[in-house]
Amino acid sequence: MADIRVLQTQRWLNETYSGNPGYNIVEENGKTGFQTVHALIRAVQIELGIFPTFDNFGPETMRRFPNLRKQEEGSQPTNLNYILQGAFWCKGYSPGSFTGNFYEGTERAVMEFQGDVGFTNPDGIVDGKLMKVILNTDGFRLSSPYGRPAIRKVQQILNREYSNYFDYIPTNGIYERKTNTALIYALQHEEGIGHIANGNFGPSTIANCPTLSPDYAPRAFIKVLQYALVCNGPEYDTSLYDEFGGYYTPEVEGAVRNFQGFMTLPETGIADMPTIKQLLTSNGYTGRTAMACDASTIIDEDTVKVLKANGYGIIGRYLTGTVGGIRSKAMTRRELSILTENGIRVFPIYQDGGWYAEYFMPGRGTIDAYKAINAAYELGFQEGTTIYFAVDFDAYDYQVDGLIIPYMWEIREVFDKLGKEIPLPEYKLGVYGARNTCLKCLQDSKVRTDYSFVANMSTGFSGNLGFPMPYNWSFGQFFETDIESVVNNEFVSLRIDKNDYSGRDSGSLYLSPPSRKLPEYYALFDKWVEIGQQIPFLKDKPNLFTTSFVFNQPYALLRGYYVDVDVTTSTEYSNTGEVDGVAFTVQDGKVSASLTEMLGEMFERISSDKLSDIEEIVNNFSLSIGNGFISMNVNTSNPNEVKIDVTAHKQNIPVEGGNEVHLSVTVTFTFRIPPSSPDLEPVLEVAFYSIAALALLALLALTAPVIMGLGTVTALVLLLMVGVDEPAT
Repeated sequence: MADIRVLQTQRWLNETYSGNPGYNIVEENGKTGFQTVHALIRAVQIELGIFPTFDNFGPETMRRFPNLRKQEEGSQPTNLNYILQGAFWCKGYSPGSFTGNFYEGTERAVMEFQGDVGFTNPDGIVDGKLMKVILNTDGFRLSSPYGRPAIRKVQQILNREYSNYFDYIPTNGIYERKTNTALIYALQHEEGIGHIANGNFGPSTIANCPTLSPDYAPRAFIKVLQYALVCNGPEYDTSLYDEFGGYYTPEVEGAVRNFQGFMTLPETGIADMPTIKQLLTSNGYTGRTAMACDASTIIDEDTVKVLKANGYGIIGRYLTGTVGGIRSKAMTRRELSILTENGIRVFPIYQDGGWYAEYFMPGRGTIDAYKAINAAYELGFQEGTTIYFAVDFDAYDYQVDGLIIPYMWEIREVFDKLGKEIPLPEYKLGVYGARNTCLKCLQDSKVRTDYSFVANMSTGFSGNLGFPMPYNWSFGQFFETDIESVVNNEFVSLRIDKNDYSGRDSGSLYLSPPSRKLPEYYALFDKWVEIGQQIPFLKDKPNLFTTSFVFNQPYALLRGYYVDVDVTTSTEYSNTGEVDGVAFTVQDGKVSASLTEMLGEMFERISSDKLSDIEEIVNNFSLSIGNGFISMNVNTSNPNEVKIDVTAHKQNIPVEGGNEVHLSVTVTFTFRIPPSSPDLEPVLEVAFYSIAALALLALLALTAPVIMGLGTVTALVLLLMVGVDEPAT
């Protein structure tokens, strides 16, 4: 919603600074955002004679910025005062007017803002440090509904007592990166290493970290401890008892003990270095012991002895995939037999991508869910096993909301069918990722992850800094290392990630795999899942996406009064390259035929608006497809029906061991001619129009299923529906 004062600010900026080197015109829409804030910053720099200008309020801008304060009545307006007033309007504070004069209204706004920052005695003076945070998008009022008053109080105290080390942090009551860093600065100051303080919990901070207890409780340290406790969760809030008084009360001791128990640290009630570091960093003290780990290496008879010799009883291993496309990281039945015979439990991880945002496209979650479930079943994982789906990158908040959550929705939808429509064991849903990712997947009503495998080892992830552990955490990855042991008189080493283990998910020890199929079957099946999930009519046929699927036989998809739809797979292919019907090739993103050539005599029978739709689809899809081909065959030998086959061919599918296989998927449409409609042409037109769209869909599914979005699928389905219901005349 547009704000008239923000709009006034935007217009003044453009009128005043348009044409100045280093100023970018701001859209006049009355909405606060980065563009407007950046324009205000550049306006300040222009006023201060700083060139070139930048979007950030840097050290030189702060150094040159003059203190702004209340003017005498009748003083001349200044552009810096205009900028200050405009910034306040954008920040949600009222300076009373937009006149360029710093009078009582502006002074009240400054003092109100200073109070929100944490000033004990606001003076109404704007220096460079204060102006810097006025000119950003951070919140300094309690955020609703996520802000907590106790955390806001901590933020204000940190600003008041320790901000000589950092810019003023937000005071919105939300624990995040800036608050976390400020807490570490506060600890470093109290440790007496302020001269080298950097906001990182490094070797010097570790070396100087105190052990706090009822017997040793310096108040300044206890206060920092209380701040860290409340930021890790309301259950550790001791301010209700003494307003962060800095005393090691029974409540503080109890909060420390509870936190230690939650994080599986020794429950002593004493805040030692490992406890304090765990409060302030995601990985904690990496020298602590662990009984759980994860690894990308296939375990054999030697490395299992290394695991046992180093005290590991649970290991996370991958269901599928490779490392860098070179080395397989997928579990094998033999490996699982070795692990279970040695009493080592296993928790399965699914990751065939997931280390970049573009992976999490619409449709990918459904494909991954079926692949993971089938892989777990084939390896023998029993009902109740949790499968962890990896989100292995620093997903920002908007990416979690816009990409990861919809991806997990799709997986949950498939998981909810287990035991109902799909004849497979009912597995539990887990996620691997940064704390923010795990928290959001747990809290989302449509995802409801059962357990979280937290990537605490990635200490620099924005999704870890300033986020507490999710209460459903089962494993917490915290340190990568090599472990070794002497096996058969030789040193054997194994690279692992050490994991904290909460006991919520105990992993699997008893496996019961079904009869083993040939490797060729699994290669074909994986490709079939990718193809089938992109074809309409198959979405509601989950039984076709289990490893009970049989190739080279037809499956009925739709039985209607005028139309039947069937799908058939074939694992055979003629080496001559001959196909039934007419083949269309797509090479380097370009289709080999024009739309006129593709539709032939049907071109004249389809309305111009539908032709335009098809042409747009052809052009857009050709760029996405890359290389591939489809074939179409129309059979009108039966006077009472029209049968159309569209076949998508995928050659050179690699098989474990070096072989290759071929898969063709044919969708057959049988259109019956109503007795009252002897004219075949309308039926032919509908059929051909429909098949043109579905053929492109099938080709895209074969050659580039990952890059196909839900919007494309929806468009094609709608296009098919329009073609069927409204044939051209």
